[in-house]
Amino acid sequence: MTKLSRLLVVATTATLLAAPIASAQAAIAPTLSAPSNGKALKRGSAFTFKAKLDTDSGASGVFLVVSKSKRVGDDGLIDGKAYMREMKGSGGSYAKKTDRYPALSDYFLNRPGKYYWQAYAIDCSDGTEDCNIESEIRSFRIK
Repeated sequence: MTKLSRLLVVATTATLLAAPIASAQAAIAPTLSAPSNGKALKRGSAFTFKAKLDTDSGASGVFLVVSKSKRVGDDGLIDGKAYMREMKGSGGSYAKKTDRYPALSDYFLNRPGKYYWQAYAIDCSDGTEDCNIESEIRSFRIK
C-alpha cells in the first residue's frame, strides 16, 4: 500500500467516525422559527426571537446570538456578537423578546442595518469537547 493510499484510508476512517457525532448534533440543534430569514423589522420596536428544540435532546438550555457578521468562529457561533441572551423555554419552544434601550444609540435594535442571528443549545452528553449545538444562521434587517 502506498503512502497516498494509507493517507486516504486514514482520512476516510476519521471522516466516518466523526459523521455520527456531527449528525447526532445536527439532529438536536435548535430550529429557528422567528423572525424569518431576511425579515425587515422596525427600528426601536421590540420583537421576539423564537426557536424550537426537541424535548428529547437532553440539552440544558437554548441561547441566542445576534451579530453584524455571518462569519463563524472556531466555536461554531457567529462572530462579532452584538447581543447574547438566554431564551426562555416551555416544552420544546423557546423565545426571547428583545430588550428596548431607546437611549443607547449603539444598541442593535436602534441601528438600521443587516444582522444575523443564531440559536444554540448546550449538550455535553456525547462526550465531545464542544458542547454547543448550533442552529443555522438567519438574517434580519432593522429599518
